[in-house]
Amino acid sequence: MTDKKIKKILDNWDTSPHALAERKAIENKFDKAINDNKSYYNPQKILSLKDLEGKEPAIYIITTNRCAGKTTAFLIKALRDFKKNKKQVAFLYRFSYELNSVNEIFKDVLSIYPSLGKETKTFSHAKGLFYEITLDDEPLGFALSLTNTDALKKYSPLFADVDSIIFDEFQSEKGKYIPKEVEKFQSLYISVARGGGQQSRPVKVYMLGNMVTIMNPYFIQFGIHKRLRENTNFMRGNGWVAEFGFNESASTAIKKSGFFRAFENEDYMAYSTEKVYLHDAEIFILKPKGRSKYICTIVHEGASYGVREYFDEGILYVSHKADPCSKNIITFKASDHNQNTIMLTHYSFLWKNISDAFKKGYLRFDDMKSKSAIFDILSVDLYK
Repeated sequence: MTDKKIKKILDNWDTSPHALAERKAIENKFDKAINDNKSYYNPQKILSLKDLEGKEPAIYIITTNRCAGKTTAFLIKALRDFKKNKKQVAFLYRFSYELNSVNEIFKDVLSIYPSLGKETKTFSHAKGLFYEITLDDEPLGFALSLTNTDALKKYSPLFADVDSIIFDEFQSEKGKYIPKEVEKFQSLYISVARGGGQQSRPVKVYMLGNMVTIMNPYFIQFGIHKRLRENTNFMRGNGWVAEFGFNESASTAIKKSGFFRAFENEDYMAYSTEKVYLHDAEIFILKPKGRSKYICTIVHEGASYGVREYFDEGILYVSHKADPCSKNIITFKASDHNQNTIMLTHYSFLWKNISDAFKKGYLRFDDMKSKSAIFDILSVDLYK
């Protein structure tokens, strides 16, 4: 059967048993083609998961190495949902200047799978506040940005048919997030999910990203930065599920290129071809050597951690070996504060030193417990 005939059948909304059977056969064939292609990411597993309470999740977080096929998989899902049930999709961007690029992401998918549609177009509304997307002149969805959440509230009735939100590249490689981003993310979701005769509709959010850093605002919000381990593949929370995958085929393809060989010893290439986070090299855990200077003791949730500066290796090191003779004992939580401690805030010089050490990649720990404790302190105000 040709792609032209497939498209004609999919576009024919005849509800007769024969037409329904033909459409079902095409969908099954399409499913098999995607599932049989092991080279690219398949969202089937995460879409089947329930959240920590055994309920249907609202948020699906997918993180893998680069070129794994996450975006393509969810573009295909969005296009198929639209063709089958006229369900619309919203594409979420961080900055408003990114909105006019939304049309470009469909070109490869539609060229590979012409049965899903022929052409998308975009139309700017409210002086570029948001963009409308059409597929073969039918309304497919919208492109929205987090920088304009307040202004978008008045347009929420337009989004009444939006069934899902795709937030691609939710982790920024440059660490560039907007102020109070997670709050604006919540505001935008509420604006999209209301309407259609309901105060809140069950709109799904698909957050897609590469492995940049576990200290991003969304991992911090959901506590993922404290729970994630090297062998973690899936994780559940209240209202969300997450997948931490690795695509061997994408890694192999990149490694075979001459460009990779030219830069194979660089951290960025490891981030692109291995299951490592770009800004979390060696996951921060090691045993340093050489000369050191004791800086202070940090008390967090009843436990004491020693902070040392190692001169030869140029790192700030946190371990369980706190100096009992140190008079410089600090805490960041009122519940840990007593007559022997100094209560600090994120405005303090020491906090800034620890935060800078993390951001610049020279903060290290003796084990996961020390790492989790300091990450917990860092997360309090890192992206506020």
